[in-house]
Amino acid sequence: IMSDEESSQGDDTGGMFTTDAILNDEVEATMSDAATAALLQARKRAKLSSKRSTKSGRSSSSSSRTRPVVKLMVTSVSRSYSEPWRRKPQRESSGTGFLISWGEDTQQPIRIITNAHVVRNATTVRARASFGPHVVSCQVEWLSLPLDLALLRITQGDWNDFCKGWSFDVANGDGSNAAAAVMKSVTDPASNGNNNVTKLLTLSTGLPKLDENVTCVGFPQGGTQISVTRGVVSRIDVDSQYVLRIQIDAAINPGNSGGPVFDEQGQVVGIASSHLRGAGNIGYIIPSKIVSNFLQMCKDNNEVKVEDRFSGLGALVVQEESIEDSKHVPGIPNLAILGSQTLESKALRHNLGLDELDILGGVRIVGSLNNNNNDSFHTGDRLDGDDVLLSINGIPIGMDGTIQLSETRPDERINFRSLVTCQRVGSKVTLDVLRKKERKELSVSLNMSRFLVPQYDDFDAIPLYVVVGGCVFTPLSLPLVSEKKSNKSTSFSRYYRDQRSGNEQMIVLSKVLNDEVNVGYHGWKNLVLKSVNGFEPKNIQELVDVIVRKMEGEMMNFRCTVVGEQDADYVICMSEQEVIHSENRVLQRHMIASWCSMEAISKELRDEVEKNEPSETKRRNAYHTMMDMRHVLERV
Repeated sequence: IMSDEESSQGDDTGGMFTTDAILNDEVEATMSDAATAALLQARKRAKLSSKRSTKSGRSSSSSSRTRPVVKLMVTSVSRSYSEPWRRKPQRESSGTGFLISWGEDTQQPIRIITNAHVVRNATTVRARASFGPHVVSCQVEWLSLPLDLALLRITQGDWNDFCKGWSFDVANGDGSNAAAAVMKSVTDPASNGNNNVTKLLTLSTGLPKLDENVTCVGFPQGGTQISVTRGVVSRIDVDSQYVLRIQIDAAINPGNSGGPVFDEQGQVVGIASSHLRGAGNIGYIIPSKIVSNFLQMCKDNNEVKVEDRFSGLGALVVQEESIEDSKHVPGIPNLAILGSQTLESKALRHNLGLDELDILGGVRIVGSLNNNNNDSFHTGDRLDGDDVLLSINGIPIGMDGTIQLSETRPDERINFRSLVTCQRVGSKVTLDVLRKKERKELSVSLNMSRFLVPQYDDFDAIPLYVVVGGCVFTPLSLPLVSEKKSNKSTSFSRYYRDQRSGNEQMIVLSKVLNDEVNVGYHGWKNLVLKSVNGFEPKNIQELVDVIVRKMEGEMMNFRCTVVGEQDADYVICMSEQEVIHSENRVLQRHMIASWCSMEAISKELRDEVEKNEPSETKRRNAYHTMMDMRHVLERV
């Protein structure tokens, strides 16, 4: 049985040879000049195709490429942001991954790498071989949602079955010599001709060239077996987060995500990640450079703290009973700036003093983050507004904000921020800066992006809520916006790139659960909360604290505003007694267990409740309604 690549070679070269054999000189002599020229051109193309196929076959056979690729069958349960008191129905999906060497673990020296979106919120992950009916269970060991990468580990109970199914000869039943078997399969020359030995894949150290042939392997929709598609590198660019990405025209469809993309030498140049909807053959892959950076952070056990992920709200956000085994690496690093401005204007360059120093490149920094409330966000040197950034680590920046892709590829340019996003969080970069017409050299330590509007579910976002009089208040996040399923651009998009300096959140009125207590406000939604009875809570925990401890008077007044109309107040005014009397009715009608999420209650408030109510059972019941919490807190 021939492999896919060998089969295609046989079809192309064999068929052409048969056609040539029946064409003798006498037949050719009777052909017209145009027909003869067409025949010669067809022969030339066939020979060229045969040479390419032979060269590709020598570098890496189809079998050696596809054997380490696995199909991932995932069961996941996601949380709802539009109704944050419940979870979504169970969902089944599939993706692709591939085996890599992991020498840091002497007991299980193999891992599976894939996209983070393939295994996000997974309850079970099963890996199926591409060459046989071998299936093993996996655990998500490391995640990077910003980079869309994940590292999986074979479960301990399935490790021996995995070694047997993938032909890693493990003599000991406990798998103690697995590392030696893996290394032998990778390095032993005797196994090169054996198609039954799994050869682990290696990552390319560089970027592929434009118009270079690439092969995408995976398990896309439309079938159950492995699929191979081919194309070329179309473009090297950055995504919306300024992270390097590669565009190819090989077909990438749902199910391909997480699969390897090979160059002509059989090395992995990237991981299939996404495709552009509504466009033909525009797919994107994560370059091997970014993948290697992620793997190195995993090897160094570079785990991001919970406090750094969830708006500084601390470990309350992730309860002990819900902590998963998977760990997160830090997010995307940045220069702690609000943005940059290109300097193609001659007048602006003259005003900044660039002409006097005969400087041709650079970008203007429009502003830096206000870190007065959080000194840990950035230490050491920093960029200021009106600075002109000339170079990063000695690489000059053009006036259009681009840099050379590399020294060997000077004609290709890319956004300058790709120099920052390809670094690790905590690393230092050297900046050449023009400040007030004087050149300075700054050493800046890169830190993780902390967005005012959280971007990723379970990384910096979690569904938090407070229900008061049927009004549902929740922190604004991208998962919340995406759940609205609106194709129109939202007015909140102006805040998506803003960075926070502390633990502030943007609290919004998500919806109103219609009831007699909130007549007059039915249908209200997507309003930004400004104040509650004069208090201005900066996050969801302060909102709960205000409601249960600081409310005075007979009325509850929530002042809200529409994005872009900060001077226009919309007031939700409800009687406090009516809100309390309607609380159980509203919660039961919508099957809501508690008036607020447990993570929305601050540690200080919990300590006070525990102090006033020693009984654990009564204390748990007290969290269910606003009225019960007030009663506990009012005790002397």
